[in-house]
Amino acid sequence: MMRAIVNNIYVFWLILSVPAIFQMGKLVNSGFDASVAFSLEHGTGEMSVRLMLLAMAISPLKAIFGAKSWVMWLLARRRYIGVAAAGYGLLHLYVYCIDLELFNGVWRYVLEDAAQFSIWTGYLALIIFVAMAVTSNNAAQRLLKRNWKRLQQGVYAAALLIAVHWVYVDGEWIGAIIHFAPLLLLQIIRISIEWEKSRFNAGSSAVTD
Repeated sequence: MMRAIVNNIYVFWLILSVPAIFQMGKLVNSGFDASVAFSLEHGTGEMSVRLMLLAMAISPLKAIFGAKSWVMWLLARRRYIGVAAAGYGLLHLYVYCIDLELFNGVWRYVLEDAAQFSIWTGYLALIIFVAMAVTSNNAAQRLLKRNWKRLQQGVYAAALLIAVHWVYVDGEWIGAIIHFAPLLLLQIIRISIEWEKSRFNAGSSAVTD
């Protein structure tokens, strides 16, 4: 029974949605107050980043630990995690626009911010996120063929842009390092393992020849 609940995709989506439900609840209860929206900007952005990093960590985890059941469980849900990351990114943009009173017809602040390096890096990362989310399905994979994988690899560019956005907007780098360092470490271990495998295979081929 418990396994069926854990493996139920709708339950998984509900878990992914819980932070958004609480965040939107606060916003609705405040009457979409700009100050409340401002208080939610960091949380929505962090949630988007954390889900992105989790999705990116699955491949190196598989390379390190092999086809363990928990790794394969995550791998089967990687697309959903990536789509949720894009969703929180859009929610982050939404509360940001409420904070700057865009929906009250005040465009000036949004346009002024968009010209800043710290802001347009976030916009560009979100565009990549959304493009990846929209194409995270089998139909898009069949349609795009080889280009599909190239598009999905855009997550690395998005990750770099988000790291820059985080550091420049917050004015500090410790939070970004805490979030991004584990993924960097996993990628280094993954590359080391693959390099050792390639050396071993090259040595085996030389002996055979």
